[in-house]
Amino acid sequence: MEDGSNHGGWSGARPLWPIGVGQTRRGARVQTLRLGQSLDRVLAGFGLANFVQVESRRAVLWLPVLLGIGIWIYFALPQEPEARTSWIVLIFAALTVLAWPWALWLRVLLILCTAVSLGYALALWSAYRADAPRILYPVGETVEGRVLEISRSASGAPRLLLDRLTIYGMEPDATPHRIRLTVLDGVHRDMPHPGSRVRTYATLMPNGDPVEPGAFDFRRRAFFERLGGIGLVRGALLTLPQVEHRGIGDRMFIWLQQWRDRISRGLREALPGRQGAFAAAIIVGDRGGIEEVDAEALRASNLAHLLAISGLHMGILTGLIFALARLAFACSPWMSLNVSTKKAAAAVALCAGAAYLLLSGSTIATQRAFIMVAVAFAAVLVDRPALTLRALAIAAVLVLVLRPISLLDAGFQMSFAATAALVSGFEFLRSRQGSGASQQSRIDHSWLRWGVRIVLLYVGGLIASSLLAGLATGPIAAFHFNRTAPYGLLSNMLALPVMGFLIAPAACLAAILAPFGLQDLALQAMGQGIDQVLRTAHWVSGLPGAVRMVPAAPDGTLPLITLGGLWIFIWRGPWRFAGILAVAAALMFWSARVERPDILIAPGARLVGVMGAEGRVIDHETAQGFAAKSWLRRDGDAADQVEAARRTGLSRQNGIVTANVKGWEFRSIWSKSVEKSELRAQCTERSILVARHINASLRPCIYIGKSELRQYGAIAISIREDGPHLRIANDPTHRRLWSPQ
Repeated sequence: MEDGSNHGGWSGARPLWPIGVGQTRRGARVQTLRLGQSLDRVLAGFGLANFVQVESRRAVLWLPVLLGIGIWIYFALPQEPEARTSWIVLIFAALTVLAWPWALWLRVLLILCTAVSLGYALALWSAYRADAPRILYPVGETVEGRVLEISRSASGAPRLLLDRLTIYGMEPDATPHRIRLTVLDGVHRDMPHPGSRVRTYATLMPNGDPVEPGAFDFRRRAFFERLGGIGLVRGALLTLPQVEHRGIGDRMFIWLQQWRDRISRGLREALPGRQGAFAAAIIVGDRGGIEEVDAEALRASNLAHLLAISGLHMGILTGLIFALARLAFACSPWMSLNVSTKKAAAAVALCAGAAYLLLSGSTIATQRAFIMVAVAFAAVLVDRPALTLRALAIAAVLVLVLRPISLLDAGFQMSFAATAALVSGFEFLRSRQGSGASQQSRIDHSWLRWGVRIVLLYVGGLIASSLLAGLATGPIAAFHFNRTAPYGLLSNMLALPVMGFLIAPAACLAAILAPFGLQDLALQAMGQGIDQVLRTAHWVSGLPGAVRMVPAAPDGTLPLITLGGLWIFIWRGPWRFAGILAVAAALMFWSARVERPDILIAPGARLVGVMGAEGRVIDHETAQGFAAKSWLRRDGDAADQVEAARRTGLSRQNGIVTANVKGWEFRSIWSKSVEKSELRAQCTERSILVARHINASLRPCIYIGKSELRQYGAIAISIREDGPHLRIANDPTHRRLWSPQ
């Protein structure tokens, strides 16, 4: 009998089959042993022995991926699961412990199931923890609450985020945790400061529905932010005496919000116009002052990431502080002899990153960036490499555990994809150089050659990093925003050096000099750098073909691209390039003709779009601008709403919009004066009738009246050979905690 020391060439590995478990007779054990050895030889024949030897230390990198799969399963479910289903993670964990003496393959399988079920349980627990009262229908009431944050809408109107609410006429147990009010009057020149208490009369509404089935769900994001509704303020805004804050944490939060507001106003006063708005965005996260023309230029040139305080800003700031602190410590003989200047500088940089996190408003993107930076500097403190995929995996696990909904955020996906591509790419390049490279026999003391080499290394690193990050984030950006920026590499190569060598150092210098009142010169230098970045954005966005629209991707495209990319980034052997096949298959599937709905109806039928020969035709030039923009973008159409409204294919007469779509007559009725007898006359075979203000039960047409519009939300209609197929945003078969009640 063989001793089992070598199973199919897999030296030192335990057999993958449970040998002799529960067997009482020698013959049965021998048979089980041979079966296990045969399975090991088969698996070894596929190269798994080499695979395990090379990749065993990389397997832990799949932990955040498995957690993400579990989180994705929760959000992909059509119906809200019961809370007790989260106990499945304990079941798999117990099975893993019980099966530990068994075969390796069974242990691995149970560990995978435990990690996936843990992600599912985390998402489920976070959803039940975020559940809070919401506004269920439009209502006008007097609202009183504390101002948490002041921002601006896309039109420039001030927006107030309120908590500690009192809504007169509403029971306390039905009062939302937070609401956001948009001040439309324009007479409130002196807005309240964060921490103050205000009272006003507002029209409160539920959070917005998706503009079409399958589009971005605002209700889900608001649900996890505990935002119970939105409101419009057209009258007076009364500031009340300030109330006592609850606890030191609450006072600290309000103090930070007041400091952010004060710094934002100071930056706009010192740097008027677009310079101050840009500076406020990158320093304290206040993007309300960015003009739409500048924001569009930044998006078209792939420079919009400069406005979001994320990994780039946190990395530049902490890296700069780390270098300056280490230089300062090195100048002190006592520090150089008695303290590790590298670790001391890492601690200083970590504190600076924490301060920046608090000052910038602690948005989700900034929290994510700080966790990544904290893991990197913690690695320095314990004498570990700072930039590794293992550190990135730890950061991803922390983010997913603290906020599982982050998995669905474009910022989370793009930030971790870019970082994983950079770390994996440079690991690959470093491994290709070889560890046994011979040292130079002669040191080159030429300052010119040394300087040229530094410049070439910087330029090469900038090109490589921009290319790797662009390739990793390009599909994700196209999926979420339906556009690509072919000149993104060019714009980033021109703008990032300005950001790293002028804007960020000037901002740090201004912060150091501000207590002495000497910050003006540094702010002016920062303003010049901002002007250069904006000029670059406008120039690149004006180039021919600077923006290419991409239609909405089919379901499953992004998960397939993500798994293919992770397969490339995580593994080290030649099998890693099999991930290219998955990415290529997803892109080919995406590039095939995507079926878009023939008819789109916004919530309440306030806007209608019909697919025509020239593209989608919109029935109004200005109404529901966001919905129209989203429809055209998801069509892969670069036209604006005015251009789309002037296309042929729709007729508008006497409050009725009419179109012929693939042999079906479509009518959308705006007018309230239409009689039901007229509706019956128009309700014929092969017709679709939408009446915004009228309830009726009509046949033989497909009739969608006032009640149906209120229940359905947005509607998408596809005309096929067997007739119209309707999809609705508020599908009763897909009920989740954040769905309309």
